[in-house]
Amino acid sequence: MARNYSDLSPHDFEVLVRDLLQASHGVRMETFPAGRDGGVDIRLHRNGEETLIAQCKHSPGRTFAQIKGQLESEAKKIGGRFSCRYILATSASLTRQNKEEIAAMFAGVRLEVDDIWGVDDLDNLLRLHPHVEVNNFKLWITSSTVLGHLLHSDLYRRSSGLVDRIVKRRRLYVHSEAYSDSLRILNECHVCIISGEPGIGKTTLAETLLVKFVSEGWEVHSASSDVTDIEKVWKPGTRQVFLYDDFLGQNSLLDNLNKNEDSRLASLVERIRDLDDKILIMTTREYILQQAQQVHERLHRSRTLIDGKVILDVSHYTAEQKARIFYNHIHFAELSDAACESILRERRYMDVIRHTNFNPRIIELVTKNFGDSGVEDEFFFEYALNALDDPRELWERIFESQLSVAERSLLLVLATIRTRVELKDLHRALNSYECIDGGQRTDLHRLRLLLKKLEGTFIQISVNAALDDQANGFHPRNHATLIQLANPSFVDYVSSYLSTHPDEIQQMARGCLFFEQAETLALWELGEASHAQIFRIAFDAFFGAAPRGRQLPRLAPGHQRVLMAALTRLGSVESCTWVDSPRYHGIATRREISARNRHLVMLILDHKYGRSLLGEGSLAGIVQMLAERLGHTDLELLQREFPLMRYLSKYETVESRVVVVRDIAAVRLLKILESPEHFQAALSVFRDLDIKPSRWSERSEVDLRQRFSSFAPEWDWGEAGRVNDVAECESSLSLLQEALVDFELHESIEPVALADRLSMLQDEVAQDLDFSDEELDESDPGEREREQRNGGDDHSRGQPSDPIDDLFQTLI
Repeated sequence: MARNYSDLSPHDFEVLVRDLLQASHGVRMETFPAGRDGGVDIRLHRNGEETLIAQCKHSPGRTFAQIKGQLESEAKKIGGRFSCRYILATSASLTRQNKEEIAAMFAGVRLEVDDIWGVDDLDNLLRLHPHVEVNNFKLWITSSTVLGHLLHSDLYRRSSGLVDRIVKRRRLYVHSEAYSDSLRILNECHVCIISGEPGIGKTTLAETLLVKFVSEGWEVHSASSDVTDIEKVWKPGTRQVFLYDDFLGQNSLLDNLNKNEDSRLASLVERIRDLDDKILIMTTREYILQQAQQVHERLHRSRTLIDGKVILDVSHYTAEQKARIFYNHIHFAELSDAACESILRERRYMDVIRHTNFNPRIIELVTKNFGDSGVEDEFFFEYALNALDDPRELWERIFESQLSVAERSLLLVLATIRTRVELKDLHRALNSYECIDGGQRTDLHRLRLLLKKLEGTFIQISVNAALDDQANGFHPRNHATLIQLANPSFVDYVSSYLSTHPDEIQQMARGCLFFEQAETLALWELGEASHAQIFRIAFDAFFGAAPRGRQLPRLAPGHQRVLMAALTRLGSVESCTWVDSPRYHGIATRREISARNRHLVMLILDHKYGRSLLGEGSLAGIVQMLAERLGHTDLELLQREFPLMRYLSKYETVESRVVVVRDIAAVRLLKILESPEHFQAALSVFRDLDIKPSRWSERSEVDLRQRFSSFAPEWDWGEAGRVNDVAECESSLSLLQEALVDFELHESIEPVALADRLSMLQDEVAQDLDFSDEELDESDPGEREREQRNGGDDHSRGQPSDPIDDLFQTLI
């Protein structure tokens, strides 16, 4: 395996050498920070005496001629200070003749030619001690072999952006307990949900896991829209890993809540848990996971999700992990000596590490943008601390001080679109915004220049995107350009920015060219920059749950009407955003925004303002379109209309029409009652929509309940004779039990046949199990590293050094 030592920091290299020495000698070694003990990085101390000293010189890619002067200086500095065995390790390339010359330089110490390690020696030692490479995760993940697996895998063909991001960010990875914990969860349960706050490192951890599985020959897939993405590529008997990033949504909640896929997702989780050749990795924000489990009944009842064993909370880092995150970003940002000294002075890096707002995403922004900030290098510490005190100030300084008017306008428009948009659509949207106040329109050439300047910090550009929308001139063979924001936290900043710039809200609302833009403004208005508040408002719309907490602040008077006017004006305009094709890998299709979703956004906004924005005519039009859809939509999709029906039931002006619509839906649902789910859906239309009953609906509900009391026992016996594996039987039993609870028959009817069948299947599985497997080594590499860094015997010299101090001293 060709290893990439250049992606290791000096600290990473020292840890690698220490671990190789420990593996070779079978004892623990002490490590020392730069400058504390001249010529000593690693030491073995026994019986009150030094028996081995090692010095590390990290010079990746260099030759002996390039490091010769540095070595001569080091040899003069240590002179004849040490009488014990001396080892010199470097990441430079050395020949035998080079080693002999180095040994002559260090004639004052016991440095033998064989104790001079160059890059070839390190590679050989890693082959002899492969567990060292596994534990030194950063060396392993940056190796050319692993990168080759990534770049030549099917994953790259399907999701080149994902692979490119992994490759670009590989040097910044910090190996933590979360990695080993997630592997343990995946080994035991085959499913892991990584939850945490925005920017805390959920996606980074998930991508790191993907690299491991790709290198081990697993077939990796990334789900971009819903469970269907996984179902379509499912291959029985093939080792497959599925990544479902932000599976409960990030900003736009309506699409995710309307997927109606909670049952399918819960079933998929249970199915994968029982299979050894499938792995499912999901990420989500912690509060969204908690609230989704409260609202989505199937997620709440999932046995895998209830026990919490598959959920890994990465909301907290240890001080040492934070230190390494901060250190990596500083080291690889190649900040000046003055900038590094500003944080080393009086150990001020500890103020950053201990800051309550410490967040890897903020740290990345700080180090990435400091060079263009205009702040003097010696004030880097103050710059970083201010960004942590109020992250919005960091974006504000960049947005308002470092960007031109044209650049700010472009970013504001992109923030309202939120996700991938094609270049020409973005150009049209930007021009629409610019012309509202009579400003000069940006031509396409100028737009390309703006995009090039903003790429990296603000935006991501895919120049070879394959788009399938032939009606509008997009063919997959003709590559197009897609643009999207690079950092989700910037969207949060823009929503906060607009709350203090009401004049720009007016311009943005009137300048919206696509429905997604007006939808974004409406969601921002509903919950400011707080995603949790937006979530509660959306739940109120869909599930009738009253919002909790303080009242949400409103925009300045009149803005709600401008927003509603934009939503109404754009109610039938084609979408401008793109999603991965559900049929073809590597191809994107234009996002479809249903009339139902468009109407829901309008009703949510109208509800917040006391149902005062939509007139009777608009409401009647919404009801009429709903009735038409109910008459021809697939029965499996009919339940997606329930949230809209529940919401419309709150308007007295269309009450009678909503009753008729409800009865239309019920008639269709009552025609097919072949499973417990069918009965539940039919019952829900009578019981859960808060719509005034009609005489027909009252009689129909009574009849439905009687039919289910007869159906349940028959289905129990029939299904028990059909199912042949544990997971399928558990699923069927769960469906029937849930339906019995909904119909209030759980105390009078018991699914005896399915329960007996499940017990029988479980007994058969138990008989086939082999309990002779050796226990896995679940020792914590992070804990081992901390113990090793503190030394292994009682004869250490002086007080134990602080590992964080040791780390940052290598910046000098």
